[in-house]
Amino acid sequence: MLVNKKFTIIPFASSLQEELLDILSTGPINGTDLLLQISKKIPISKQGLYKALRQLLQEEIVIKEKTLFSLNKVWLSRFKNFIESSEQNYGLILPILNKANNQRKVITFKNTEALDIYWGHLFLSLAETFKNKPFFFFNHHSLFIHERPQSELYLFEISIKNKLKIALTLGNDTPAAQKLKRNFSRDNFQIAIDDKLSVIRTDNFCIIDDYFITTRYSEKTTKEIDLLFKKTSSFGEEEKKELHRILANCKNPKIIITKNKKKAKTWKRRLAKNFVFKKSEL
Repeated sequence: MLVNKKFTIIPFASSLQEELLDILSTGPINGTDLLLQISKKIPISKQGLYKALRQLLQEEIVIKEKTLFSLNKVWLSRFKNFIESSEQNYGLILPILNKANNQRKVITFKNTEALDIYWGHLFLSLAETFKNKPFFFFNHHSLFIHERPQSELYLFEISIKNKLKIALTLGNDTPAAQKLKRNFSRDNFQIAIDDKLSVIRTDNFCIIDDYFITTRYSEKTTKEIDLLFKKTSSFGEEEKKELHRILANCKNPKIIITKNKKKAKTWKRRLAKNFVFKKSEL
């Protein structure tokens, strides 16, 4: 079989394509049922759906057998090979292999969206590099689940699936924090609320192995986030829009990566008091 020149390795050019492939990944489906499922998430006409399907058929990502659509095994095989080769060269630029201590790297981003995208890449890369090592997180608020729910839920699901050990501490006892704790606590994903820890208001952080990774917003952004979460008892669409506005106006947010064994160990012990961990894991 000759592969079409338009053969697409990375298919997710749009949210519609991503949703279509997500549904098709569960098995063959006819057009009527596909339209019914996709309409629950994305408003689309029958003509719009079939236009998207024709494109996937042309790019040899999807095949059609009578009335059923399914993923093309040739594309799946090639995409799998792409992923496997890419995972060996995922571009994690850190002093991980350097044994020297007290190293520091600062990455400045244009906006919080660019920071969040990089952070997802960094998190999965670190999880692959430090297998079986626990992650310790400190966040003042649960803003991540409200600002980028789809991406954050995916990272949560990956953490559960891969049995990553996660300990998340929220620094403010708000209704949003209590809701996050109720809905997302698992055996390997522990959540605690501790408002007695002294952490700079502009900073949230993660600790993995000897690495202390800080996410830093501007003081103005931090004050507005604090005010929003303190006055909000329930996060609806209006509150999410306000949070999005606040974060969109944040200038030059940073990720600061420090390799400091002593600092990492000290903070892991401080945070671990609210969780169940073996001493050997600290």
